[in-house]
Amino acid sequence: MSTPPFANILAMRLERDGTMSVFFMNGHIETATLRREVFGPTSAIAASTYLPLPSLLHLQTTRDDEIIFDLPRPPDLAPLRDRPTIYLDQNHWSTLTNAIHEPDRITDKRERAAAAQLIELAIARKIVLPMSSAHMSETCKQVDAEQRYRRALTIAQLSAGWQLRDPLALRQFELQQALTIRYRHYCLLPPAAITLEPDAVHSGRDKALPEVSADLFPDAQWAVHAVGCAGGIVDALLDAEHIPMPPVPGWADEFQRFAGFLQDNPTGKEMKRRRTHARFIADLERELAEAAQRATITPEEMSDWRLNYSDEDLRYMPALGLFREVLHEKLSDGQLQWADNDLLDMMYLTSAAGYCDHVVGERAHISHIANGLRRLGRTGVALHRNLRSLVKQFE
Repeated sequence: MSTPPFANILAMRLERDGTMSVFFMNGHIETATLRREVFGPTSAIAASTYLPLPSLLHLQTTRDDEIIFDLPRPPDLAPLRDRPTIYLDQNHWSTLTNAIHEPDRITDKRERAAAAQLIELAIARKIVLPMSSAHMSETCKQVDAEQRYRRALTIAQLSAGWQLRDPLALRQFELQQALTIRYRHYCLLPPAAITLEPDAVHSGRDKALPEVSADLFPDAQWAVHAVGCAGGIVDALLDAEHIPMPPVPGWADEFQRFAGFLQDNPTGKEMKRRRTHARFIADLERELAEAAQRATITPEEMSDWRLNYSDEDLRYMPALGLFREVLHEKLSDGQLQWADNDLLDMMYLTSAAGYCDHVVGERAHISHIANGLRRLGRTGVALHRNLRSLVKQFE
């Protein structure tokens, strides 16, 4: 029987100056140098250590802070082991950041205590706090370098590498699944929404991934891929240069105008719902076209689905169905002012509420989601407006 790869290796460490060390179980150490810096001039990573046996990545920052990421082992990319999954809106990540670095900034003592309790649970690996690409974008646009570093460090440390799969990928799968079941009469295997899968946080985007040498054996290729993606996420979070996040041009204005149209042309509830559904389907056109192509759906079948089955099938889509409900509720309120950030909040919070056990968000968004869940007759996710409400579930 051949020796499994990494069987005799305790750790592999790569330092900023290019020094590479392999630590063996018998105490032997092999050292070599790449003769170049490996993390780039703006990187906040000083050293990266891969621990094969527990499948962990240990990162040390240039400020001597430590980050430990869980790494996946194929084929199980989401070893949750019945731990509750909790999605935090960005403002609650700010609370956790303050609880660690500036606790006096949290004036509500009960919320401060709840934040401390949640941090303890995360560090003990009793809960999963997945990061999302929204968390990354919101953090990367922070102008104050010190505040950004602290929040990025908190997200990296407490998420431990767990990610919410890109909502674009979740929505795309839900559409493809519905079309495949409806017209091809079989079911696709769903990807894990909360996962350690390398770069799942960006899986709905056209993003180049680190290249891996084909000369390595398969397990080593996988390790390099997983370590590279994890390091890339931390690098992006901790980068000292802020990156503005431009809104989708015209999106908020278009829906503001449509909400005004509904208010100026009142109808019964059923007609209003038909109108908001039609507007939703029109806004979904590009995603529908991609899903139809992947599911090999004909134009005739696609037209049939839009007219006769879209409303029914959407009710069973965990993320997209809830997004439709929130959109309908917001459009039905003619006094509501649409903001550029609404699209981001709606996409990520409805995806989280579709797949996580708990979601903690801002009052208005949580109210819209709760109403949407009620109309859909769904249970299973607990919604919270503050951390105090959340931690009561674990007392």
